[in-house]
Amino acid sequence: MKGSLPGELVIDRLGLRFGGVVALREVSLTHHPDEVLGIIGPNGAGKTSLINAVTGIYPPSAGSVRYRGTPLTGLSPESIVATGIARTFQHNQLCGDLTVRENVLLGCHLRLGYGVVKAALGIGPARRAERRLRGEVEPLLELLNLEHAADERAGSLPYGLQKRVEMARALALRPTTLLLDEPAAGTSDADRAALVRIIKHLRGEGSCSVVLIEHDVGLVMEVSDRVAVLDWGECIVVDTPEVIATDARVLAAYLGVDDTHADVSESA
Repeated sequence: MKGSLPGELVIDRLGLRFGGVVALREVSLTHHPDEVLGIIGPNGAGKTSLINAVTGIYPPSAGSVRYRGTPLTGLSPESIVATGIARTFQHNQLCGDLTVRENVLLGCHLRLGYGVVKAALGIGPARRAERRLRGEVEPLLELLNLEHAADERAGSLPYGLQKRVEMARALALRPTTLLLDEPAAGTSDADRAALVRIIKHLRGEGSCSVVLIEHDVGLVMEVSDRVAVLDWGECIVVDTPEVIATDARVLAAYLGVDDTHADVSESA
C-alpha cells in the first residue's frame, strides 16, 4: 500500500475546559505524515481528552486543529472521519452480538453512500458493493490475526481480541491517520506483541500514520518515532524516545524526582 503520504495533523494551542476544570491547556503538536507519534503521561494528564477534542467528541474551548489543510474545529465526529481520521476508544465500542467479520464490515459500510439497510436488502449497486467490501474484510482479519475468530460473536471474545476487532473496524474506514487510545490496556503479553507487529506493519507499509496513546511506556518507546508527554493538560516535551526516556521533566511528571540518570521507560 505504498503511495503518497497522508497529510499532517496540526494541533495549535488547543484548550479544553469542563466548567472550572482545565483538561487541556494550550497544547500544540504536529503529527507528521510518515511517523508513529506516541503520547504518554500520568493518569489525568489529558491524553484521552486530547483525542476526544481532535475527533469532535468534545468541542475545544480554545485553539484549533487542522488535518491535511482542513480545519477540523467545529466539525462533527462523522465529518472528521470523512477527512481520513479514524480512532479506537479506551473502552471498546463494539457491537457485541455481531460477529467479528460483521463488526469489521460495519467500518466498511460507513464509507458507503447508501447505508447498511440497502446493503442488507441487496438493492441495486449495493449488492455489488457489498461483495467488494466483504473482500476487503478478509485482509484486515489476517493483518489483525482474527481469521480464527471471524464468525464468533465479538462480545464473547477475550478483551485483547476485542481490542483488535475495534482496530480492524477502524482500519476498514481506510484512514490516512489512525488514533489509538490505550490499545494495550488490559491485554496479555501475546496481545501486546501482536499490537507491536501491527503498528510496525502500518508504519512500514505507509498505509496510514499512527498516533498512539498508551500507559505501557515501554511499548510506546518501542514503536514510536517521536513521543509527546502530557502533564496536567500541558504538553511538556516532544522528542525522540531516546531523549524522552531520560528527560528530567518527564521523570518529574512520572516520579516526582529530578534525576537525569533514571529511565522513565523502566519506571512507568
